[in-house]
Amino acid sequence: MTRYNPTRSLSLVLPWPPSVNRIWRAVAGRVVLSESARKYAVTCANALPTGPVDPLRGRLQVVMTLQAPAALANRCYDIANREKHVFDVLTRQRVWVDDSQIDGLMILRGTPQGAGAAILDITELP
Repeated sequence: MTRYNPTRSLSLVLPWPPSVNRIWRAVAGRVVLSESARKYAVTCANALPTGPVDPLRGRLQVVMTLQAPAALANRCYDIANREKHVFDVLTRQRVWVDDSQIDGLMILRGTPQGAGAAILDITELP
């Protein structure tokens, strides 16, 4: 007998994330989140849907499209170091239980526009 396992999916549009190089700072012998990283976490939390939290609990596939700010349209920028802080924020906001659930990840470079954005399509795998 084949059992039907419905999957859940979620699409999110979040602000342009800071580079991983700007997330951590050493202050008085301790490593702490930078001011820009803390502000980004608050901005993301405000951009997420509100209501009862039922985090994704299964194995996940994530497609992240990074649309840089228009100001970066003619400059080189790295897309490979921007996902970690986004994923940490999504864990703290209970979108999923932990980013270790991600089995598949694709990061795409989108067209620069406006203030920039991180567009995520998250699918719970059957």
